[in-house]
Amino acid sequence: MAIVDIIIPSWNNYEYLSKCLQSLLMARGAEGLAHIYVVNNGHAKSCDWIESPYITVLQAGDNLGWEGGLKLGLQHSTAPYVMFLNDDVHIPFSSCQWLTQLLQHFKNPKVGAVGPSTNVVMGMQNIFASIHYSSFPAKFLVGYCFLTKREIFDSIGGVDDTLPGGDDLDMSIRLRDAGYKLIVDREVFIYHHGFKTGVRVHGDHNTANGWNSYEFKEKTDFALIKKHGLKKWWECMKGLYEYDFDTTVKGSAWEDTEGAFIRERIKPGVVLDLGCGGNKTIPDSIGIDFVPKDETVETLQSGTVSSADVSADVSQGLPVKDADTIIARHILEHMQDPITAIKHWLDSLKPDGILIIAVPLEGLVNSIPMNIEHKCSWNPKSMRVMLELLGLEINEQLYSENGISFITIARRRKL
Repeated sequence: MAIVDIIIPSWNNYEYLSKCLQSLLMARGAEGLAHIYVVNNGHAKSCDWIESPYITVLQAGDNLGWEGGLKLGLQHSTAPYVMFLNDDVHIPFSSCQWLTQLLQHFKNPKVGAVGPSTNVVMGMQNIFASIHYSSFPAKFLVGYCFLTKREIFDSIGGVDDTLPGGDDLDMSIRLRDAGYKLIVDREVFIYHHGFKTGVRVHGDHNTANGWNSYEFKEKTDFALIKKHGLKKWWECMKGLYEYDFDTTVKGSAWEDTEGAFIRERIKPGVVLDLGCGGNKTIPDSIGIDFVPKDETVETLQSGTVSSADVSADVSQGLPVKDADTIIARHILEHMQDPITAIKHWLDSLKPDGILIIAVPLEGLVNSIPMNIEHKCSWNPKSMRVMLELLGLEINEQLYSENGISFITIARRRKL
């Protein structure tokens, strides 16, 4: 049995489907990784040319449309993961490991679906979208290439074929309602010719009720609003220009799951927040940052000003002593010599004091390419080894549930 079943509804589209399948077979990866189901919505013999042990052609007998084709494919699918794929995409050789890279995001149990980047798509999966992260949670994923875990997908009700369109937005809303993340992996690129079947079946955007026409979009939007309500529809559509990033970027209004975990673990007393930027983790901490208070922090969002109480280079030692808790969020990955920096921090930490460190989780993200200022990468084991060698005792390590980082809570042993 395959790990992933790839379902491709198609309607009399030999020109693009043949190239799509050829590229899929070339980028099939490990033996048994994927099986392809082509749902033939067109005339009975339009897929007679397909001959491969890795491809099953399902004869719909009629044009079931995109959603109907997906439902038919799902009836035959048995793999634990399922991908919905347009018949006019092409997997370039540079993305030959595309499927294994997309699958690795499901190591995080909070991930409900994953999608790659492409050239023709709305939202943050577009290669021309202005974003500097290699992977991140999004408000929606577009259905041209939509990978999900079958168990999760079934739990939210599967495909809704009563909608006039917008099934991908509908699935995105339902997955997020169920508490799952939608991950865009911009390091995986697949080429999308775009609109080939939709235009042939319905006409183009200049045709009344044509593909991507005003009438088509309005009908789809109204159906989604009727099903999910105006607020949820709008929250989803804001993804066109505001991605849903549960992150630790200081000064943002996004949900800060990392900060919430840290606030639960702060020891009462004197708290130092290193590299606090424009937003301290707790208001009554002593913020220490290279940028003086109220001056603009150039590396953060436009208009963000420093909330530091003390201006200092935290890699060279701390001007405040006898701290009960030291918080260092997203600092160590920027340092050439993190060991020396931590030694300086320990000089300011009381015996039995707590050091809380948050850094990108290597493997969940490619932490060096995600920011040109990053100099080193970390996983829980490498962080544990370093801190224990420096004489710290590890209390806890946990995932931040933000698609990026993990947190380590270490205690300085009593003298």
